[in-house]
Amino acid sequence: MNRKEDRPSKIAYERHLNQLGIPDELKKSKGGQIPDYVKYGTWLRVNEPERFEAGYQTWKAKIRADQGYDD
Repeated sequence: MNRKEDRPSKIAYERHLNQLGIPDELKKSKGGQIPDYVKYGTWLRVNEPERFEAGYQTWKAKIRADQGYDD
């Protein structure tokens, strides 16, 4: 991975989560804690940074493995 834009970044992970949307069980309308109208990745990064970071590390490792790169 030589090009910076090819690397799995935190902003790419946040966008990925935003595209996936809020899991139903976490939506406030379904008894969860996340308001239905927010962008999930952004909300997670701001409100639960440790959880965001842990998810990012897992996602980054998976992306790099899928691309055939090692850390």
